[in-house]
Amino acid sequence: MIIGIGGVSRAGKTTLANRLKDHFEKQGKSTRVFCQDEYVKPTISLSKVQGVPDWERPSTIKWDKLLKDMQKSGEEVKIIEGLFSFYPASLRTEYDLKIFVQIAKSTFQERKSKDSRWEEEPDWYAEHVWRSFLKYGQMKGEKDEYIPVSGEKEINLKEIVDLIPS
Repeated sequence: MIIGIGGVSRAGKTTLANRLKDHFEKQGKSTRVFCQDEYVKPTISLSKVQGVPDWERPSTIKWDKLLKDMQKSGEEVKIIEGLFSFYPASLRTEYDLKIFVQIAKSTFQERKSKDSRWEEEPDWYAEHVWRSFLKYGQMKGEKDEYIPVSGEKEINLKEIVDLIPS
């Protein structure tokens, strides 16, 4: 089974992916999470926006490597999560299940302002991330193929697991 999880930065994609991984492993299924951030091209090769490396474009991801690693992986359950998870058709067609985590722009801005994972980002960069999400990070294809999930509060894992075919 291959699960894709998409949504804007700070929506809860990684947390959900790890909770699903724990769930499947408790069922005895080997599971691996593929985080899009682990497949970013070297900073030197990225274009810049206002002098800052622009991480917010699908072209920053080594999609061929991600797809190849996922296909070679022997785990029973593979979870791919990231802002652009539904952007490339080559990956999107692999998913057995598509989950889209949604949050309001105000929630994104609040969470992003507290995000200390990366180097200090200029204030305008959060707006750039949001615009990139609107341009590249949306659901592609038929919307009824996706499970929409609210990331505004703690995600109810049971509700999602109940929708997963066994």
